[in-house]
Amino acid sequence: MTTSYTSLFSVSISHTYFASGNCESLQYKAMQNTQKIIDKYGFVLRLHTNGFELYTNTNQSIDDYLNYIQHVTETDTFEFTGIVTDQNFYNYTAEIPLTEIGVLSYENTNNLTTGNSIELSKKFSPQSDVQNPVQIKILFKDIIDAHNLNSNTTFQIQLHARKTQWHYNIINSSNQNFDELEVESNTPDIQFSNKGETTLQNGQTALLFSSGEDQLPLKNVPEYNFDLINTKTVISGSRKETIFKGLPIPDAANLQIVENDVIASLMYIYI
Repeated sequence: MTTSYTSLFSVSISHTYFASGNCESLQYKAMQNTQKIIDKYGFVLRLHTNGFELYTNTNQSIDDYLNYIQHVTETDTFEFTGIVTDQNFYNYTAEIPLTEIGVLSYENTNNLTTGNSIELSKKFSPQSDVQNPVQIKILFKDIIDAHNLNSNTTFQIQLHARKTQWHYNIINSSNQNFDELEVESNTPDIQFSNKGETTLQNGQTALLFSSGEDQLPLKNVPEYNFDLINTKTVISGSRKETIFKGLPIPDAANLQIVENDVIASLMYIYI
């Protein structure tokens, strides 16, 4: 005899850091009490590239079934945790303060609906010891209410990439003579300014170009195109030459808090 399963609900977790739009650095599992309910009542948890989904094989209405489980177990919530697979998650995720350790908790508190999805609300709680930084609570009541309105019950979590001030440190390791270096952007709204010479921690001298007030989101793939240009003075006037085409994007592991508590992404370019 074939057992038929239907979707009880799904949770979709997106992250603007990733080109795919999915949060690729979290894996999900049920917390202990929820896992006991899953095992006892025959639920099936399936992981997807953009989150997870819980299935049931009950023949009862969702309303009756969940109310029965709540009565027997004295539990009214499914709880899940997100396990980090990339430690840089803490750096490139804007919802987590860079200088704090804690847990992001998500549940439905505002009844926000986006299309057919219910947007879960965020709460950050500082904690000294965190193993898994994301916790997700899905109330039985929310599942019942959503099923009464729409059989496709999806809860949505949106994570955002941290915005930082981009710093290109240009190190002239070849000792060439450059008349006027600049970082040229193909995006008019983003401009880099020459902040002059700076001394790096290793004692080297670099020419610093900063995005200044233009704080740009961290990404796992390039979104902008920046080139290092030298304006060269010749007999006929001036001529631009490309010294470094396609400057690299920041490594999320290399962040630093600079003046006025601004978070900067540090990059080192040797020419």
